[in-house]
Amino acid sequence: MNYTGIGAGTLKVTDYVIFVATVLCSFLIGLFFALWERKKNHNNPEEYFLAGRKSRLLPVTLSFIVTFQSSIIMLGYPAEVYLYGAIYVYYMISIVISFTFTAFFIVPVFYPLKLTTVYEYLNLRYGDNVLRYVTMAMGIFYNVFYMSSVTYGTCVALDVVMGLPYWATIVIYTSVTTIYTSIGGIKAVIWTDVFQFVIMTTGILAVIIKGIIEVGGISQVHKYSESRMNFNQFGLDPRIRYTFWNLGVTSVPMWLYTGYMQPAMQRVYSTPDVTTARNMYLISAPVYILICIGTIFEGLVIFAYYTSKGCDIYNGGIINNINQLVPYTVLELFGDLPGLPGLFIAALSSAAFSTLSSCLSSLSAIAYEDIIKVRNPNIGAQVATNLSRLVTILFGLIALAVTFLVSNIPGSVISLYASFVACMDGPTCAIFMLSAFSRRVTTKGVLFGATCGMAIPLWLNLGKLFSDIPADTSLPAGPTDTCSSASNFTSLASVTPNEYSTVTYMPYDETSTAFVHATHSLSGMQEFYRVSYMYYSFIGFTISFVVGFLASLCCEAPKRVDNRCLFEFRKHVLGKQSDTMNEETIAKVNEEEALM
Repeated sequence: MNYTGIGAGTLKVTDYVIFVATVLCSFLIGLFFALWERKKNHNNPEEYFLAGRKSRLLPVTLSFIVTFQSSIIMLGYPAEVYLYGAIYVYYMISIVISFTFTAFFIVPVFYPLKLTTVYEYLNLRYGDNVLRYVTMAMGIFYNVFYMSSVTYGTCVALDVVMGLPYWATIVIYTSVTTIYTSIGGIKAVIWTDVFQFVIMTTGILAVIIKGIIEVGGISQVHKYSESRMNFNQFGLDPRIRYTFWNLGVTSVPMWLYTGYMQPAMQRVYSTPDVTTARNMYLISAPVYILICIGTIFEGLVIFAYYTSKGCDIYNGGIINNINQLVPYTVLELFGDLPGLPGLFIAALSSAAFSTLSSCLSSLSAIAYEDIIKVRNPNIGAQVATNLSRLVTILFGLIALAVTFLVSNIPGSVISLYASFVACMDGPTCAIFMLSAFSRRVTTKGVLFGATCGMAIPLWLNLGKLFSDIPADTSLPAGPTDTCSSASNFTSLASVTPNEYSTVTYMPYDETSTAFVHATHSLSGMQEFYRVSYMYYSFIGFTISFVVGFLASLCCEAPKRVDNRCLFEFRKHVLGKQSDTMNEETIAKVNEEEALM
């Protein structure tokens, strides 16, 4: 018997109503806080960017989680597991390590400084703006292209589900998010994130529960997805795409970088005290891990579902891009249940909204605090707030333009962009860690080390992309014997390949794998280029850290170092932290800001 599947275009009116309601609710939350702040006369930068530093633990924690729980996780993790196995679960180890380290070693140093952006720290630490502007430029680049790629990828998925042109949803998403973020500030972002967290979690659970029921229970899921239970990868060969070591250990700098990103630090600074900021990370770790494990299990359920049907829809040619996997599965599982496909659309939309709003708020804060305020330190509060709103709108327009630009870039170039981003996180993390953990480092030494740390991973990336090396292979495909021919149903494989293949949620390409095996003799350099991308951040971080420290020793020692910017174990870990600065310290900060 042929497996007939289900095609796109099966949504009911109820599904569209749920989608519109999600968009409308996000917009109304932003409008509410805009009116509320106007009523309370809280129109100043501290309220707009940091919610008056009075955010409660639960909403700010959920907002933090959602900020990094974009549609990349909702679409990418299940697809990754479908092709390459549940070994991805080892990634959770690095998350625990990174979040715990951030809570006890990063937050206690940064929080008492009472800054607005993370890049202000580098000015206080070195007394100049060189490293501040270098890392700021990398941060802006990352945020703009990250939210643009996420937006386009999400809209492509909705094109599969809803049949709406991706350009239309790009305009809707960007416009709505820009409006509610610009008028409502960080409070609107935080509370829409809370609403979106609930929607996203519900959407993930719906797919898992329905899939388990269709397969016949958890035992049947294990039976059909046993080939994806590849947890025994402990090899030390750096060419192996995924192992315990490169997922659970050497990927730590990749996650540590998120702690130094403005969206994360903005939430740290919006809390009332250092204890709340620390607890935000300690609570976020298990919750975030549960969500990630849920999406990994979702991938196993989807593979088991199609294996039980005798049709691997990716290798059987029903879908031509692995990022169509989850949307297509949702249509098939819930096609006869009005409202549930709409719930998935709402969940995916919420993931995109959360990423867009967090990045836009962060970019606005960076532009105001690190550029506008540096040049105009005496700007009035009301003028500053209005100007910040305009900056948010400006970045929204930039994101819209870059998203359309991304839609016209071939997939290999998208992979190249992702590689560039990976070259930045390790060195950026090293810049901040050297600055906090060593009194001896200098601006020139750290900058030289970061440059070297970016150059080596970039070299590896270019070598991997442009050398004649064989593609990695995925795990064995599922059965395809019952897959119908394209003429029997609406197949997504009939879509023009370039229409959906220009964006990938795989970190670099769609040939990610847990195994590496050579198909022909390779040169020494070609073997070198086959190093797993999971090591790139670690390589960049290690080189930046070591070279930056050694280069600093070759420079003249810094004459003055602000002790508040340095980590001290006895003070920051063993001692009781002060939640507020004394008048003398505040005066010192104000004096230094005036001299910038």
